[in-house]
Amino acid sequence: MSISQATRNRTNNSTTVVHDSILREGYLREVLTEVVSVIAPVWPLKDYVAVNPYAGISQRKFFDARAFLRAYSDCEMLMPIEYYANEFQRGAFAVADIESAMAELAVVGVSQELTATQITRNLNTANSTVVDVAKSITAQNEDRRIRTVAEWASTQTDIDWSEAIIEEISKHCAAHYDLDQATWSSPGKQRSLFEAWRATAVNDLNIEILGLRAFRKFASQLPDTPEAALAYSLELLSVPRSLWSAFLLSQAFSIPGWSAWTKYKSEWASDGSGSNDLVGLLAIRLAYDAALAQSKSLRINWQSLAESESITNVPHSTHASASIQRLILLRASEIAFRNRLLTQLSDRAPCINETESVPRTHARARKLAHMVFCIDVRSERIRRHLETQSNDIETFGFAGFFGMAFEFATLGQSSGNLQLPVLLKPQFTAHEGVHESELEEAPLVNQLRLAQTWHKCWKSFQSSVASCFTFVESAGLLSGYGLLRRATGIALKPTKAKCDGLTHDQRAQLGPTLRGLCQQGITTSRQADIAEGMLRNLGLTHDFAQFVVLCGHACQTENNPLAAGLDCGACGGHSGEPNARFAALLLNQPYIRGALIERGISIPTDTRFIGALHNTTTDQITFFDVDSIPTEQQSALQELRMSCEIASRQVQAERAPTLSSSSLPALLRRSSDWSEVRPEWGLAGNAAFIAARRTLTKDLNLDARAFLHSYDYTQDPDGKVLETIMTAPMIVAHWINMQYYASTVDNRYFGSGTKTVHNVVGGFGILSGNGGDLMTGLPWQSLHTGTRYQHTPLRLQVVIDAPREMIDRVIAKHELVASLLTGGWLHLIASDGAELYRFDASGLWERLAIQQSVISANKAEDTTAAHTDTSETVPDC
Repeated sequence: MSISQATRNRTNNSTTVVHDSILREGYLREVLTEVVSVIAPVWPLKDYVAVNPYAGISQRKFFDARAFLRAYSDCEMLMPIEYYANEFQRGAFAVADIESAMAELAVVGVSQELTATQITRNLNTANSTVVDVAKSITAQNEDRRIRTVAEWASTQTDIDWSEAIIEEISKHCAAHYDLDQATWSSPGKQRSLFEAWRATAVNDLNIEILGLRAFRKFASQLPDTPEAALAYSLELLSVPRSLWSAFLLSQAFSIPGWSAWTKYKSEWASDGSGSNDLVGLLAIRLAYDAALAQSKSLRINWQSLAESESITNVPHSTHASASIQRLILLRASEIAFRNRLLTQLSDRAPCINETESVPRTHARARKLAHMVFCIDVRSERIRRHLETQSNDIETFGFAGFFGMAFEFATLGQSSGNLQLPVLLKPQFTAHEGVHESELEEAPLVNQLRLAQTWHKCWKSFQSSVASCFTFVESAGLLSGYGLLRRATGIALKPTKAKCDGLTHDQRAQLGPTLRGLCQQGITTSRQADIAEGMLRNLGLTHDFAQFVVLCGHACQTENNPLAAGLDCGACGGHSGEPNARFAALLLNQPYIRGALIERGISIPTDTRFIGALHNTTTDQITFFDVDSIPTEQQSALQELRMSCEIASRQVQAERAPTLSSSSLPALLRRSSDWSEVRPEWGLAGNAAFIAARRTLTKDLNLDARAFLHSYDYTQDPDGKVLETIMTAPMIVAHWINMQYYASTVDNRYFGSGTKTVHNVVGGFGILSGNGGDLMTGLPWQSLHTGTRYQHTPLRLQVVIDAPREMIDRVIAKHELVASLLTGGWLHLIASDGAELYRFDASGLWERLAIQQSVISANKAEDTTAAHTDTSETVPDC
């Protein structure tokens, strides 16, 4: 046995007893469970969906959660005072809103040393220039008591150890999780993250060259499991047990991107490994700290920290007055928005309790079309403009997957995209094919499979070593024309539609089919259940129009790694086209309609369900599978298409100024320009969720800031539909709202910086530049125009048109919903009869009386007119 091996054995023997006893006690596992629960996941690029980065701390009240975060990190949850000064001076909120905010917060125990007059004076004297949060570095958090060893060491040496350690960890994680982007795969991919890292770390000289001496020896002495390695490092650093949770959280938040990714891999990815890579990542990160302390002989006065007040539970009374002032200003901004929104809705008050549709002005016996759009805020504009074209077009808002939760396997594949919200599980697999013929017998399918095979071979050749020089030398000039068209934005057709080797015309002939459902246990009766559930949740069970258009949505961009973030979140970050076409196909089946008649839903024989797609980057609507529509209905279909084309042009004209587009061609060119950093604004500006009949919001210009979900409580006597809305679409909208909020207030921790230096890593994520931590949130260009904020960070305002007792039953049944409301993570208004009520943090309903002289929502950008609201507390009956 070598001397080094003998030394390692003696060291391991002396520490094994210590960390084994720690593991047997179970306390470390309890701490790890708590730490892991705080981290929110991030999805891979192909499935990129909005995630609330505060999800793990949302059981705390909003302001307490901020104090909790800042006890062990420099994360920020409030905009700086300069931002609110700018908002105040442009008239976004007024003194009366500040007073209302102070009154609301006083009720929940937020102590306030300042008066509204003093806050106003501070706003008037603050520098109101727009603060570029993306470019500024988070200010030193003087209240933070727990830091990593690397942070303390960086203040005593010339090396930024935090940055060096992040680079090392990022290097290992990128190689370990690579999705075939790299030509050479990591040899440890079949192992857990910790095992693969440890096998590499014992031979990697890089960190030692930087100055961390004997790290390879230290890594070789680590126990074999991440839990034991954590216990080993904690004991080596002599961290008191009372600080373990906060100290490990500081480790996780020193690499928030990779922490989020390993959380996804540990709890959401279906790789079947069963390994908890987030715990492994914590063990890796802590190992560098422990080795650094040992190498540099660092001693930390843990005892003074352990004897101080609770690290992660900071009461309201101890919050700094400057932070309380910013919380008040956030609430004032939200109250101002709420009052403008409710004033608009109040103008529609006579329609709130109507059970009949708006009287028709045409002689047509029934509606030309019911058009169902995703609740996504971008559909608000297109719905509004469509309804202005004709009284015979009625729109609905529904979750974009249309109740069809399935996995979509494209041609030639046994598995594919999960076309459903991430909170759900797929009910079955839908296979792509040609509707008119069996998959194996369709000549077109064979042709398309051949095209795909050649495409794969060609892509494989292009990326091979053999072609790296010869291909560029021989074919580079031939590619010049295509590159020029893409660089100048001339090619307006989406090139991403050809990524599987199929042309646009070939792709259009394919779609989801119903084949194979019975073999998966989805019998005809079960299919009828799915169809009935969709129609009842939508509230469309009678008076069907000639056409019922189910309109999914997707973006169209070039050279955009985060493109999935602009697609349908309800479809798992993918296009909603498969869900819309599948739902239409299902509802057009005679056997489904026969089953629905027995269930009290009679669909006229001449009603046609049509799948469609709303391109949110160009606002054009494409109809699918319309060749089989009878000749006698073609003229009506053409009328509908014409209305859609006119509405699309009107929406384009409305959107163009927001993107500084000088013309409609310039707006459309953004969809094919591979240098464009702002192809569209996505869901920027989202601030409200409204579940109501269309009569409440019809004809209102909500400026694409509201999620609009159709809901009629008179058709929901048992409240089941309301429960579904409040526990699924409302929660998803809250996630989206919080992702945009967090990315705006702290782009350093929760955003992804500037797009111009993004690099795809491993095919699953992005880095800023060529290294550093994994980026998780929204890029700066999705939030800011370059001169002003496009997204206003406000917590979601929910308006539900239903009796309070119905809403109360849902809140009482679901703890998550209750904690979000009482904790101040989102705000709830009930439109109950002719009155409006606010659900306050104590769980009571407060009647709101909104003056009609409130600042107009259309003039909020350029007015400073004051407004007030009066209220009285009403006990919940």
